[in-house]
Amino acid sequence: MKTNVIHSIDKHVDEVLMALFLTGIITMMSVHVFFRYVLKSPLTWTEECTRYCFIWFVYSGIGYGVRNATHIRINILEIFFPKIVPAFSLIQTVITTAFFAYLIVPSIEVVVQTVQRNQFSPGMHLPMGCVYISVTLGLILGVIRGIQVLIDWIRTYILKRPATETVEGGVLK
Repeated sequence: MKTNVIHSIDKHVDEVLMALFLTGIITMMSVHVFFRYVLKSPLTWTEECTRYCFIWFVYSGIGYGVRNATHIRINILEIFFPKIVPAFSLIQTVITTAFFAYLIVPSIEVVVQTVQRNQFSPGMHLPMGCVYISVTLGLILGVIRGIQVLIDWIRTYILKRPATETVEGGVLK
């Protein structure tokens, strides 16, 4: 039972985060339009909240993109040489995961600097570290999903076992 719950959270955390932030975007824009055009009294903070929900939406989607192999990729070699798709997908996943891992430390440094400078957003007076931490968390999700894709690649192409259900797309096309 406990394993099923953890598996379910692992499988759907990206979608849930993206759905929450997309719901926030739609809600905030609806409130903004209502106050601006119906009540003739626009709210200043709703536009800013929408922007921050969008930022969180984008960065929480990194893991989803890695897991489902929906990020922009160079696939010209895959088209002309379909037999090298597994090897080329492995190389792409390793490079992408390494790049995300490399960016984690600088993103943390930006968050720390922002917090140390005591920066706040103009409309909501939200600490800007809350906005910038989305980059770090998105990169961490990307690394986790990249590792899962690599594990499934090893299971499928080296150990000749079926892939787990963790990765739906990934390198296993």
